[in-house]
Amino acid sequence: MTSSEKSGMDRRQFARLLGLAGAAGIATAAGTQVARAEDAPEWKTWRDSYYDKPIKMAVSCAGTTNPFFAPLKAGAEDAGKQLGIEVLWTGVPDGNTVNQISQFQQLVNTGYSVIVVILFEPDAWIAPIKKAMEAGVLVLTANNDSPDSARELYFGQDLVGAAEVQGQLLAKLAGGKGKVAMTNCAPGSLGLDQRVQGARLGTAAGGLEDVGVYNTNPADMASEIATMQDILRATPDLAAIMPLCGPDTAAAGLVRKSSGHSLPIVGTDMLYQTLELIRDGYVDATVGQQPYMQGYMPIMYGFQRVVLGAPKLDLPGGNYYLANEIVTKDNVETFLIREERFRG
Repeated sequence: MTSSEKSGMDRRQFARLLGLAGAAGIATAAGTQVARAEDAPEWKTWRDSYYDKPIKMAVSCAGTTNPFFAPLKAGAEDAGKQLGIEVLWTGVPDGNTVNQISQFQQLVNTGYSVIVVILFEPDAWIAPIKKAMEAGVLVLTANNDSPDSARELYFGQDLVGAAEVQGQLLAKLAGGKGKVAMTNCAPGSLGLDQRVQGARLGTAAGGLEDVGVYNTNPADMASEIATMQDILRATPDLAAIMPLCGPDTAAAGLVRKSSGHSLPIVGTDMLYQTLELIRDGYVDATVGQQPYMQGYMPIMYGFQRVVLGAPKLDLPGGNYYLANEIVTKDNVETFLIREERFRG
């Protein structure tokens, strides 16, 4: 059996396991809505009959004020409501790893059986995650990973592969020649390092010349816009712009809108502002990573593992990769409807 066949089978197993949550509020095949778990005494009575302790799950996020994580928060909370359990959303607003790890250790010490970690500095998390797993806490990562820790699974995008696709699409729009500038809103983050790696592979394969990666400040849109303007001034013969973060993508589109330039822009993520800029013709495309599912699926998986006793998924590298979503002007209206909930 090949690794891809094994991965596919494990994913199908997971899909079947998700069916166990049907009584907790997932739509039936007939399209009707089953009552939520808290409205279904038979579900809770059955569950409580053998799992006779509080079910405590949490998501610890390294950037709680970043609008990108709003769909992820909603996905985790929706999963908790469907399962009839409380899911705590916590973390730090500013990427302070020391503070986030301190909070994480408090969650471990106060009885949380499943903790999903969204982190920025993977090496710093190796020891805390290993210690938590040794203490019997199921730790999962989402959005950004610490692959050398003992976390059981990572739920997120194949960031190298996604950025490679992004770079190839941008190169095609640029005609396969010229200079491209990239951005990075989280220097030192494994996820952004992987995006830069994939971006360079994709643009080089498409014939573009990489003129460098510019660091940005995603917490300050005025600063983002200033950086985009600096990029244009620094390289007047630029052929394309490749933002590697959600706020960077929106900023690049706003600068194109205000300056009137027509350089191709293919960015990342689906901030609502970015979708509007695609609709209006100021961003050509973006590559989404399904943040809602990055929140929803770990909670469902954690419940199945800890409460229902489901087996561990055996996936290559412990990675549960979610499919890329490529948004262009041709299909943006569908995503504008879907993402309206997270408009902010």
